[in-house]
Amino acid sequence: MSNKKSLYVGGLGPSVTADLVRAAFIPFGDLRDVDMPMDYKTNTPKGFCFVTYLSQEDCAEALYNMDGSELMNRTLNVKYSSENKDFNPNSEAVWKGESWIKEHGLGEDGDDDGQTNADKDALKEKAPIA
Repeated sequence: MSNKKSLYVGGLGPSVTADLVRAAFIPFGDLRDVDMPMDYKTNTPKGFCFVTYLSQEDCAEALYNMDGSELMNRTLNVKYSSENKDFNPNSEAVWKGESWIKEHGLGEDGDDDGQTNADKDALKEKAPIA
């Protein structure tokens, strides 16, 4: 038996909600979380979710029973979720360093235009007065 407690659930239809997934998976044991990623451009679910159980045994039971089953006329693809290979808990945020902030962050004056106050003053001097 696997020591995992989290499942990937794929094949979800666009009308499936986290509450519906929760209702479908709760019969196999107590859930810790149902995470349903959204496409923020279209404000719709991406068609998959992650279901996390409190116990490994409940997770295994849900996998056995739900893989290949149907939910809202769609066949589910259920498997143990894998770790995020891009995630490194020891890494620092890219914006933590001064160089990133200078290159991409707020200007000296707090504006997000990337120009310093001196740059703006120089432009004002060159600008024709109307």
